[in-house]
Amino acid sequence: MLYSDFKTALDLINKNRERYTDSEKADLDVMKTKILTEFGLYDEAFKLSQNLISNPKLTAEQKLKIHVERALIFEINDDAKSCLQELEKAANIFLVHPELKLKNYTNFLIRKSSYYRVNGFSKKAYDLANEAKEYAESVNDQVNMPVVELILGLGNRKTNPQKELQHYQRALYLYKKLNHNEAIISMYHNLSFFYFSEKDYRMSNIYIDSALAMASKSNVLNYKADIFQMKSDIMEKQNKSDSALYYYKTASEIYKEFNNEQRDLKVKELGLQYNFEKERSEKKQLQKNISNTRRFTISLLILLFGLLFFLWMQNKYRKKIENQRKKIAQKNEALQKNLEEKQFLVQELNHRVKNNLAVILSLIGFQKDQADNEDYKKRFDELYQRIKTITIAHELYSYNVNHNDDSYIEIKRYTRKIFETHFSSGNRNFSYDIDMNDIQLKVDKTLPLGLIINELITNSIKHAKPESDLLSLFFKLEKTEKGEIVMDYNDNGTEFSFDIKNDSLGIFIIEGMVKQLKGSYTREKANYKIVFPND
Repeated sequence: MLYSDFKTALDLINKNRERYTDSEKADLDVMKTKILTEFGLYDEAFKLSQNLISNPKLTAEQKLKIHVERALIFEINDDAKSCLQELEKAANIFLVHPELKLKNYTNFLIRKSSYYRVNGFSKKAYDLANEAKEYAESVNDQVNMPVVELILGLGNRKTNPQKELQHYQRALYLYKKLNHNEAIISMYHNLSFFYFSEKDYRMSNIYIDSALAMASKSNVLNYKADIFQMKSDIMEKQNKSDSALYYYKTASEIYKEFNNEQRDLKVKELGLQYNFEKERSEKKQLQKNISNTRRFTISLLILLFGLLFFLWMQNKYRKKIENQRKKIAQKNEALQKNLEEKQFLVQELNHRVKNNLAVILSLIGFQKDQADNEDYKKRFDELYQRIKTITIAHELYSYNVNHNDDSYIEIKRYTRKIFETHFSSGNRNFSYDIDMNDIQLKVDKTLPLGLIINELITNSIKHAKPESDLLSLFFKLEKTEKGEIVMDYNDNGTEFSFDIKNDSLGIFIIEGMVKQLKGSYTREKANYKIVFPND
């Protein structure tokens, strides 16, 4: 586990778990929860953690570790409230058992910092990361020190690139001292992405080539696929289309292999869970039979006839239970097989749709690079942003056999990703302010709203003329007591220039999407107000 060979670790646990005591089994299950999370099997990890939490014989350290791991699971699944609750439970254990801090406190602070960073509290997250660094240094925690440097780098993203780079390089140095190949590869990828974001494609290419040189040593398929995807993006920016396509295809194949690995592991875990439940049921039945036998033996001293009658009834009852159990087992096996097939097909469909959207975006990028006319390039940029808006909604809506058409998407996260996409495009520097509570909308409301937001941002970038050098965008979304959604959007431009001929498609999209939302809108220069029902 220390060197990220999670597949081997999982095999060792599954094959040898029954050889150990109950306390040792709990230790193994805590580690297995972390492994399942690393593989992206969050449902299985959460189910296992639930079994652990309900175990009254857990030690304080085992409880501490499982609460911290559950916090990560909730963070990944965007359940901020539950994540914070798990962190508070872990903090309470430290209060009662301060002796556990030595081996566990740095990791706890890392997880807490990550929670605040993901939920938009950058200052709090950065302070916690510095606290984690000080503590790790005080106890010589070499394993977690590079992770601390990594989150400190993330804390300086978009605010202090020089410090961000220094922390990344420090993390790389520390991982090299630990001979942690998987982490070294990951840090090469992070450094490549840093330079890519800074548009320094030469340095970005140097670091990703270093990662590629070590790719053969990697056992983590999604890390490896990310490297080839990064290389493809760099080649695309350098107008090397053939190379970009080659690395993109390689990344797609590795992602496919990773998905297959996830599917196989999921099937194995379902089998293990089924066997565990079966064994527990049989033990309960055995205990029940032993208890019944004792009562029957006592009854023998009272009345022989009663015992004979009971034995006859018992035999008949057992046969009936056995027949029912066989029928249930056969039905469960058929249902399980059907579920696995459907789940695999849905995941494969979802994966292909994402790949197709990515291919479309790549093709638009290639076509833009080949266009000589600047007007055509701008139109390709606008088309790219519209399709990217659709892609983001698709990524946030995870298709599953248990989902239905009433599934919801978190609008604050969706809106932030749309703004960040324009921000990272580099067409124009701007700042933005998003004001909204935790609002979730159905899919059929989310996509039209996203396309409206995209067009408004595009319009501001093209036409807004602020007094200061920096363009500022303001977005607000709130629910009213009448059950309506009210959206306000404006920028700090002092002049309003809008070419009806050139921007007719944008106007058409806005009006069409408002109509699809069954809403209405008003506009004063660049100030838009849109109202639509939340039904």
